[in-house]
Amino acid sequence: MPERVKYKIPADYYIVFSVCFLFLVFAFILESPAELLINYLLINTSRSVLVSDYIAMAGLGATLINSAISCIFFLILLIVNKCDSNGRILAALFLTIGFSFFGKNMFNTLPLCFGVFLYAKIRREKFSVYVIYAMFCATIAPLVSEIAFLGDETGVIKIITAYSAGIFVGFIFPVITESAKRMHRGYCLYNSGIAGGFIATFTVGILRSMDIEVTGADFWDTAHTKELAIAVYIFSALLIIYGFFSDEITHAPRNFIKILKEKDIHDNDYLLKHGNYCYINIGIMCVISTTAMLALKIPINGPVLGGILSVAGFAAAGKHVINTIPILIGSIAAAHLNHIEVTAPANALSILFSTGLSPIADKRGWFWGIAAGFMHVSVAVYIGLLNGGLNLYNNGFAGGFVAITLMPLVAFTHEIWDGIKKKKSNPERKEK
Repeated sequence: MPERVKYKIPADYYIVFSVCFLFLVFAFILESPAELLINYLLINTSRSVLVSDYIAMAGLGATLINSAISCIFFLILLIVNKCDSNGRILAALFLTIGFSFFGKNMFNTLPLCFGVFLYAKIRREKFSVYVIYAMFCATIAPLVSEIAFLGDETGVIKIITAYSAGIFVGFIFPVITESAKRMHRGYCLYNSGIAGGFIATFTVGILRSMDIEVTGADFWDTAHTKELAIAVYIFSALLIIYGFFSDEITHAPRNFIKILKEKDIHDNDYLLKHGNYCYINIGIMCVISTTAMLALKIPINGPVLGGILSVAGFAAAGKHVINTIPILIGSIAAAHLNHIEVTAPANALSILFSTGLSPIADKRGWFWGIAAGFMHVSVAVYIGLLNGGLNLYNNGFAGGFVAITLMPLVAFTHEIWDGIKKKKSNPERKEK
């Protein structure tokens, strides 16, 4: 009888847990336990639609508590189900930390997770296969909060309705996400954002047809930029140091360069392919995105921090300096040319999340990368009107639209250009 291999908790989970532990420590330093409890309950009973910056709504301490609890919950799920770490899971953990600063909480996440769990049971497969869907499914978490807390009164019936809707959405989420992958053929990293966008748009359409208006929120903190920027830079430095010293330090530069040469959009798990050296990439991408925000005079707050951590997380699963810089160039140019202030939430978040289109720069080059970044901002600042702020990964939805629309045009352009080059290199012989 073959001997069972004992499950070993991956070191990546310990790193993420350490971040959560520090969040808890700092939260209790910032506020008293009573204040933290009141403000944490405020977060869990808020509508949580975009843009609900929990720092502006409930204070930094309670927001740190919310982020830590949400992430520890998923860490426990991963460990209980004996899930090994990979780039997508690491990205999902970073997204959980970041989006718990503006939209995710335990109240609106639990029914979605249970829905995914039921889907796994119906398929008669292990839940460990679908935990990643449960993590990304939180993109649509505000739908649960909106149904429960929209209006002046909240009762048992509304909460039951909200949880029933959440369970149903979680149940169908894996199917729609897989369909989204096929639609853009790997040119957008945010599959869950596309799936969440479709679900949210249909939901808002149904609600509006019943004369129930769904609108976004406007909580946007501007008072903690310095503290949060310093914290991000320290975090980035620690990740880079860990990446350098977790193995032979002499191999680190060479292995980091290997990551920068990655162009395979269908096999972009840098954590599995390059090990802990991908933490160098994560730290550097964290520094680049934070510096870009400060250079544009955009405040570092809950939503912006969520965007920064999204860039950092997907640096383990598809993003690196070479394929994100052209996207950022295009998105920053678009933000300066549209009529909205560059520092406004719509522009700020669109710039950061536009990097989900980095596979376009990988496969089609810098020119099309810049074009994709430009188109992304132009679409993203308005597409949220379709779903009323119910889709947290709204920029993933926008990125899907860009990839689906742009890539056939790119292929057509290359086909014409290749035909012209072929004709020039092989001119037809004139008949005598």
